[in-house]
Amino acid sequence: MDFAGLAPLLDTLAASAPAAWLRQSGTAYLVVNALHIAVLGLGVGAAVLLDLRLWGAVGRRIPLALLGPFLSRGAAAGIALALVTGLWLFATRPADYLANPAFLVKVAVIGLALLNALALHAGGHWARALREGQAGGWVRMQAAVSLALWLGAVLAGRWIGFL
Repeated sequence: MDFAGLAPLLDTLAASAPAAWLRQSGTAYLVVNALHIAVLGLGVGAAVLLDLRLWGAVGRRIPLALLGPFLSRGAAAGIALALVTGLWLFATRPADYLANPAFLVKVAVIGLALLNALALHAGGHWARALREGQAGGWVRMQAAVSLALWLGAVLAGRWIGFL
């Protein structure tokens, strides 16, 4: 993919004070990177637990109306913080990341996972599952897609360092 048209924006991002600080301080980069992994664990971990609960594989004794919103908000908070820390890390070397196919796969998979989550919450099926205390077929299908996408995003993220 050719991102040459983005060069001025990428240069501005890389020259920003937060990006420069991370490049200049090994400790700061280490802390932000560790924070990225920690909040990713929170977000993806909560999403995985929610997906498994929707399938009835875990937490069946806890009412979905109680557990579902808690895990959904935990996933949203963790993933939002992971996006912030991820953007900060990206800013240190944006052109390099955009040249990495694994990074592009990761971004695409995260985008699909976010669209899937938005579709679940916007479609009325989520509210119905909470009211009825169990997930119907559509919600279970979206949970399976969610599980595959979030785990795929983690795999793609780990792949970045190998290319």
